[in-house]
Amino acid sequence: MFPLKTTERCYTWPVVTWLLIGLNLWAFFEMLMAFQAGDGAYRRFMETWWLVPSHYNLRNPGNTALTPQNLWPILTHMFVHGDGWHILGNMLALMVFGPNVEDRFGHLRFIVVYFACGLAAVITHVVFHLNDSTPIVGASGAIAGVMGAFFVMFPKARVVSLIPIIVVPVILRIPALVYLFFWIGMNVINALKVMRFGGEGDSGVAWWAHIGGFAIGMVYAAVLAKNPLPRLKGPAQ
Repeated sequence: MFPLKTTERCYTWPVVTWLLIGLNLWAFFEMLMAFQAGDGAYRRFMETWWLVPSHYNLRNPGNTALTPQNLWPILTHMFVHGDGWHILGNMLALMVFGPNVEDRFGHLRFIVVYFACGLAAVITHVVFHLNDSTPIVGASGAIAGVMGAFFVMFPKARVVSLIPIIVVPVILRIPALVYLFFWIGMNVINALKVMRFGGEGDSGVAWWAHIGGFAIGMVYAAVLAKNPLPRLKGPAQ
């Protein structure tokens, strides 16, 4: 099930959303250049940009979480993706849900919420994977927060989605509550499966990061509902 657009109008240009998409694409291009430059360059890129959960386990001898080497990846891992499908899926979701959430939050507040959700996502993932040396990369935790905020702020919206049924793609207007409840529900089921069976049920997806980001996005949206920003009047985009 692939989201294509929502039925909600935007009243401001989503400049932050497009800036974030541009930064993610730039980081992906940098990773490709490092990969083509050879093992040494690619290894340096990974050590600088990727986040390794076990580095934050203070019970491990010699670990010091609050060093520049460990603090920098908390931010940079949100812009790096493992492959083309990874970044395509994340940027599609950000392009679909980001503009409406940015429109409702305002540009500056949207930036704060985006990175706060990304931070909450990686903290949640690290808590459940303290001994894991597998790097975590991707914007999906922050984007899950955007989706969580959309879930709260636009309960009556619909998500125009492409659903591949065997070989025939079908486009449906799915209620946002149904779409996002299904999405977060699948993440919870898979996260619990990994907890129950360990690595056997793990597909390499940061399920707990998605859950943490989604939850914080919902909280921010609920708080904003009590303190709404004034809406700008103008033509819808």
